[in-house]
Amino acid sequence: MIAIAVVALLATSAHADLDIHSFLDNGDHSAVKVDGKDSVRWPWEYKSLDVCIIPIKMKVGMYVQVKDCKKKKVILEQVGCGDIGKGGGDYPCYLGCVTFDVRANFDAKMGKSLEKVGDVIKDWDAYYDGGDVVPGDGDYHEMKVCVKAWNTKIYKAAPGDEVSVGNLHITVKPNA
Repeated sequence: MIAIAVVALLATSAHADLDIHSFLDNGDHSAVKVDGKDSVRWPWEYKSLDVCIIPIKMKVGMYVQVKDCKKKKVILEQVGCGDIGKGGGDYPCYLGCVTFDVRANFDAKMGKSLEKVGDVIKDWDAYYDGGDVVPGDGDYHEMKVCVKAWNTKIYKAAPGDEVSVGNLHITVKPNA
């Protein structure tokens, strides 16, 4: 029984295979092997270690952008009054739409308001065709807004292809 214990002790103890490097072995007194791999030369270099990580935070406001807004316009063209949900007594009737790309960093509810220029327009309304909410993912999304007008006073304006009769204001608020 004692012989088995001695054999077990001899089997578990072995000399480690260590590489021992001396500063004097190769005649290069300015270098040393570290873990038998890297050569470190004098002057010694200290490596920096992370001892603390501090998060950086930022106050980010709400952001909405309409791409190329200044290049957009609504051109009202005459349509049948039934096309905009009106009757013959509302003649003449007009409709015009514009598409634009918008992006936001919050779920944004798009709105609109109309501003008359001159007295050609008597009654009008604007609406979003296809939805009025922009996801807050920062990507551009296409929106389409239309303006319809009825009971217009076309006799109050000189003829032309792009007679100014008003402005469409695009508004936005959080979709709550």
